[in-house]
Amino acid sequence: MWKQVVQLLGVVMMLASGVVPAQAGEISFNEFSVGEVNLRVMSLVQKDLNASILMPSTEEQKKAVAAAYPDGAIHNVLNVLLIRVPGAVALVDTGYDWTDEQMDEALRGAGLGREDVTHIIITHAHGDHVGGLVKDGKPAFSRAVVLFPERELTYWTSPENRKSASGGALKIFDNVANIAAAYKDRMGTFEAGENVCAALPGVLAMDESGHTPGHVGIMVSAEGKTFVFWSDLLHAFDVQAAHPAVSASFDMDPAAAARVREDMLNRARKEGWQVTGSHVPFTGPRVLK
Repeated sequence: MWKQVVQLLGVVMMLASGVVPAQAGEISFNEFSVGEVNLRVMSLVQKDLNASILMPSTEEQKKAVAAAYPDGAIHNVLNVLLIRVPGAVALVDTGYDWTDEQMDEALRGAGLGREDVTHIIITHAHGDHVGGLVKDGKPAFSRAVVLFPERELTYWTSPENRKSASGGALKIFDNVANIAAAYKDRMGTFEAGENVCAALPGVLAMDESGHTPGHVGIMVSAEGKTFVFWSDLLHAFDVQAAHPAVSASFDMDPAAAARVREDMLNRARKEGWQVTGSHVPFTGPRVLK
């Protein structure tokens, strides 16, 4: 009996704090509010990365990588963010082209279907963020307006940039072209440093360029509380949070990515932000120490 009471008290405390624990067998999530904005971080899949993606340049950094990932694997989940305000439902990123079932399950868990999503905010154009937008050449979300960072969309739709691209970059150019063809007049853009759109008041795009030319994070602030979904600011939390100079091979401009990472982490600690990202080993937001 006492065990049941303790468990119940634990649930009550989590609910009081604004954190809703996921049930066994469901998509893992954490739900909370910042002012009038309801937020739900949803982990679509467990997605490990090879520690060889990291680029340590000092002995201290190399030792930190070896200590954090002795089996050579960076154990992460793949998070997306659901934002609800009166009159609008937005997704931040959509996962891979092979996580459709997980996305459907995640939306069902929130009492929604794809047709309920009014906006999709894209943090950047990599396949694990835009892969769920198009299915068989058609929009995977029948009503949604797709919002890209202006700088990101400009880069990946430039014929000149495409001419100098090769390998995986060509796939990104093709993906963005397919998204534009599928959504046509339901495509929009926003500028880093501004609200993403009028329908989502208080949802701000933060400049995190470096990982890609127009990479952004998403910030929501109200009543002295700030939450930041930093997308791909880092890929190896246990190393990069302590050693932001360590970039990953996924970063198009490693030096710029490192500068942005250090600045964002410093601000997060100084200002007490609640943070999470796309590739971290946790779902619920954390306050960095």
